[in-house]
Amino acid sequence: MDIASQTLNVYIAVGVLSGLGFIIALIRTWKWFLRSGKEIVDLGTIAIFTFHLIGIIGTVILLVTAGASVWWLLIIKKQYENISYGDISSFENLIKFFLIISFVLKTIDIIHLIVRQTRIEIFFMDWERTKIDYHKISVWRTNFVANEFNEIQTYRRINVTLKLFFVLFFLKVVNLESLSCVNNEFTLSTSPTNCTEYNPIFRTGIGFITLSGTSIIQYLAFTLFYQRIIADKIINFIDLCSVSNISVFILDQYYHGYYIHGRSPHGKTDVNIKEIIMNLHREENQTIGTRGLQDNSDEQIFIMKINRNFRKQYELLFRNYYSYIGPRKTREDTERYTDMLLQSYQNLNGFLCAFIDHSLASYKYFIRNRYFLEKIFNYEFQARASTELDGITDNILYPDNEKTFTKTLFYGEESSLFIWNIVTFLFIDALASNYILATVITYILNSIFTGIRKSFGRRNLSRKTLIPRNFLI
Repeated sequence: MDIASQTLNVYIAVGVLSGLGFIIALIRTWKWFLRSGKEIVDLGTIAIFTFHLIGIIGTVILLVTAGASVWWLLIIKKQYENISYGDISSFENLIKFFLIISFVLKTIDIIHLIVRQTRIEIFFMDWERTKIDYHKISVWRTNFVANEFNEIQTYRRINVTLKLFFVLFFLKVVNLESLSCVNNEFTLSTSPTNCTEYNPIFRTGIGFITLSGTSIIQYLAFTLFYQRIIADKIINFIDLCSVSNISVFILDQYYHGYYIHGRSPHGKTDVNIKEIIMNLHREENQTIGTRGLQDNSDEQIFIMKINRNFRKQYELLFRNYYSYIGPRKTREDTERYTDMLLQSYQNLNGFLCAFIDHSLASYKYFIRNRYFLEKIFNYEFQARASTELDGITDNILYPDNEKTFTKTLFYGEESSLFIWNIVTFLFIDALASNYILATVITYILNSIFTGIRKSFGRRNLSRKTLIPRNFLI
């Protein structure tokens, strides 16, 4: 077996895939650049490109390393005794080096992911407050919706604890670990004591297969069974918005965001339990309008592309609003401070509700479906200009049937988190040759990063809304 050619093939694979990754990073940066409203390439743009490239290269290195390890496990293991120790040692060092690099790059990628998600702009639009005196409207509906949003921020399709439990079960109890023994046999040993030495390459291969297999099975079980039959937290959240008469306005980039239409077809939901039951009964019997933004439509989730004029007005109102909620200063005239705060909130709430209602002649929008290529690239192409003179593009809402708004949550970034969990496990095992230790550290690191995401997400949610942090459970 020519190990030198195997090593060269690994380097070639990393190089070729990294070249493709470079192109993908350019495309992602290009989308970010256009959505962010920048006119020139600055240091921020270069930084975004670097972060995208880091994440992609980390994934490429992991996939090539895992692929080479699985190849060694399935094919080269049978010829193990015919390979010199020096060749094996050099390839083992290469695998360890790649896992270290991949872990570092993917960890940076996850940190960047958390920073992106915890800096979104979000506002809960209360449709009740547009009809009657907002001083008489309860805030608990908004608090309840905000708490549910806070809860789903770190919600994932794959339960890491359950996955790691089954991984450890298969590797240690079923003893799949024995397949990584230093020999040319491909048999499952019933006793761990039958193997005195393990090969790091084989351990990486069997670890990757076990992690991927358990994750894929859990993902399919969640998607095909749990989400359809038991509960879908994302759909439940949207239903809660409709029951609460609260819409969610999200901007993840300067000219790009998402809108969840939660306006109740009943017009009013700040009512007693009897009226809530009757309202739901009317919807069930289809004796009232639908929950969708458009007439006779059930579409409630939209991708937003806003223009410069809308963004300026939004920033002006948000700046006035945030000047009171941001510092949270203690003032002598508490009543006056509270009135100014509520007035700023009402101005922003009224502006957004009027915008959705087509009540603002200067800030119109229209709705259209995304084209096929727009779905493929996950980018909305340039909109037509409102007039030939100002050259300002229209505000456009695109039905989000793919639920891409979950990109602002862990739920929508499952693939990145899944890859990071795998590379963490393999990285620790490559250093310690201990699956139990790898499981424990993977669980701890995942819990730490989830806690950080939850803490900063809660902080951002509190800063961008009227809801104090101690109300967000």
